[in-house]
Amino acid sequence: MSDVTLSAGVRQNLLSLQGTAHMMSMTQNRLATGKKVNSALDNPANFFTSQSLNNRATDLNSLLDSIGQAQKTLEAADDGITALTKLLQSAKATVQQARQAPQPITTYGAVSQNSDVSTVANLNGNETIGTIKSNAFGGGVDYSPVIKTLATGATPFSETRGQAVGSVAFANDAAVVTAFNAGANDGTVQITLNVSGGATKTFNVSLTNAAITTKAGLLAAFHNTTSGTPGDTLDNYLTLDFNGSNQLRVTANTANVDFSVSAAGAGSTALTMTNFGFTGGAVGAHPSTNLLDSVGAGQALTFAGNTGSTPYTKTVTIGTGGPGAGQVQSLAELSTWINSNLGVLGGAAQLTVAAPAVGATSVTATINITQAAGSANTVTVSGSSAFSAALKGGGINGTYNSAPTFLDLGTANSNAYDFTNGGNLTISVNGQVQTVGLAAGDRITDIINKLKANATLDNNLTFADDGSGHLQITAKSADIDFSIPANTVSDALGLTSDQSTPTTTQTTSTSLFDLLNTKLGGTADGATLTLAVNGGSPQTVTFGTGTGRVSTLAELNTALGTLSGVTATLAGTTINFQVPSNTKQTTLTVSGSSNGAVAAALGLTTGTQSGLASPTTDNTTRTSLQADFNGLLTQIDNLVADASYNGINLLSGNDLKITFNEDGSSTLNIGGVQFNSSGLSLNPVNGTNGTGFQDDTIVDGAMAQITAALTSVRAQASKFGSNLTTVQIRQDFTKGLINTLQTGGDSLVLADSNEEGANMLALQTRQQLSTTALSLSAQADQAVLRLFG
Repeated sequence: MSDVTLSAGVRQNLLSLQGTAHMMSMTQNRLATGKKVNSALDNPANFFTSQSLNNRATDLNSLLDSIGQAQKTLEAADDGITALTKLLQSAKATVQQARQAPQPITTYGAVSQNSDVSTVANLNGNETIGTIKSNAFGGGVDYSPVIKTLATGATPFSETRGQAVGSVAFANDAAVVTAFNAGANDGTVQITLNVSGGATKTFNVSLTNAAITTKAGLLAAFHNTTSGTPGDTLDNYLTLDFNGSNQLRVTANTANVDFSVSAAGAGSTALTMTNFGFTGGAVGAHPSTNLLDSVGAGQALTFAGNTGSTPYTKTVTIGTGGPGAGQVQSLAELSTWINSNLGVLGGAAQLTVAAPAVGATSVTATINITQAAGSANTVTVSGSSAFSAALKGGGINGTYNSAPTFLDLGTANSNAYDFTNGGNLTISVNGQVQTVGLAAGDRITDIINKLKANATLDNNLTFADDGSGHLQITAKSADIDFSIPANTVSDALGLTSDQSTPTTTQTTSTSLFDLLNTKLGGTADGATLTLAVNGGSPQTVTFGTGTGRVSTLAELNTALGTLSGVTATLAGTTINFQVPSNTKQTTLTVSGSSNGAVAAALGLTTGTQSGLASPTTDNTTRTSLQADFNGLLTQIDNLVADASYNGINLLSGNDLKITFNEDGSSTLNIGGVQFNSSGLSLNPVNGTNGTGFQDDTIVDGAMAQITAALTSVRAQASKFGSNLTTVQIRQDFTKGLINTLQTGGDSLVLADSNEEGANMLALQTRQQLSTTALSLSAQADQAVLRLFG
């Protein structure tokens, strides 16, 4: 404490000056720091509030760096997905190229299996059909048809066609070219021909090296040559071919054509004739021999007979007028006349001319003279002996009668059963009893017609004359049994015994089902045979006697015909299954009920047979593309492995967690994915010799994998894009929030430099004034002191 006593004025000025100095010190400090609150002493509330806001801003600012790193991690993953998409698209293009390249075709051989169901090892027997035949016939007179067969072509007549055979052999097309000698042997071959009863025709065949280079072309040159009339070509009359020795052969189409070969045509040369074999016997006339040539014009045959009670007489004459005019000159024309004029009269006669083999010169034929059944029918052939003998050695003239057959009941049967008063014939078919009434005068045809009129009998049995007047009754299938109870009618017909006590005639058929049932110990009804073809659905044949089931070989054949994918046939008693070769694996699986017992009973082998694959040659383009595809999968794996950032790889399954606030309550979890080839289900393709990319199925599978992978990658790209957008939004938000916190905190403690500058200027002025006042106060004190001086 100072012992100096200041005057009131000095002290007051001193205190004012000191206050001003303190305020200047504070203002200078604010200007120097820029803050109006530099410590809690300045303003505790503002100081601590500002500090809290700035601390949070600092914490968020440190998080902003990690958010930025997370953003870069997402960008790395997005870059990886972009590149990965390009690799997948390249792989897809590779697969598409492989699909477009030709696929090596593997052929799988046919599969077959056959068995004779009648062998001892199988069904131990044959299917049989029951039959009954009478030992006689009774009831009136029956006239059986006349049938007589006569073979033509025997001595003294043989119809022939003219023929010329060349002397040069043409082994191949080159031999034809050689014969022309580069055109030096070009020329014309003239063929002159005459059709019986017609004008002579001339054909000049031009043979030139420029137009003919093959054997076929040589034949066409002859066949297509015309007589000068459009459409009237040589092949209408002659046929040219090469015989077994490759020599050029010319044959008349019919026995009506005579022809000759010469060099008389314009442009003909000896070299042409010689080099194409027209030498020696091939040159000159080649006549045909027909009926007109052998028998002579005007010779005639007459056919006379009757159809029932209607008589007829038909005459044919050797001549050139044609069959329509009743004139014939060859066997072919005679056939036309007979079949047109006599065939309509109950089948009175028929002549069949066999088509001659290529190059053959002789012509043969068969004539059948028949007469429909009826009362006392006859056919009489008369006329020219030369004409008659030309058709058959010894001739065909004569009368052909229908022969009556009948039974004298009084002598054929000891009990003398007959149709004096008519009667009923009873037949039982599979337990169904049918009765048919017969009359006393019925002939065999009448009896057959009456039996057929019964629908049940006609559906199950066949009734026929065995050709000798005996009635024959036969089951239509092997699953039909029938019997004939004995009575006077059945005994008179010889269908049952002629004992004083008649016995029923029973006939039993043996069907496939009967044999199978015996083989299986009575369990065949409902038993099945099952086939599966090329891995397809099973197809089943069910055995039994009910509707839709198989009981006979005929029904089995029908059932086999309905099977698909396999040619299944039954020839006699032999079953044959044939699966044709295919570009897919061929298989035939045979099974059935009772562990395949039915199949075994039929002699078939159960199990699956597979066709052998034929070797193939790999397509080199597909092989190369397969290697390219596998290389791209390796590149995909390498790219995914390189898509990491700061140790985190979202494409290799690493997860990313991003924290957005200082207390960790606001986060974003981004799950990683496995986008290497394995994770995308992309499998390397391996294999050769028809496998791998050589197989369209494998190529299509690879395409499906690539398509699915692209879909997954594109979907994940969208997710990562959405996540990246979220991170960017939060990053921007955090930056804004930090600025807000910092601005808010600063507003509490920062000084206004303008205000503080003004304050400093005012304080400086005040300080000067205070200093001046203090000086004036001190001068007043000095004035008092001077009083004492």
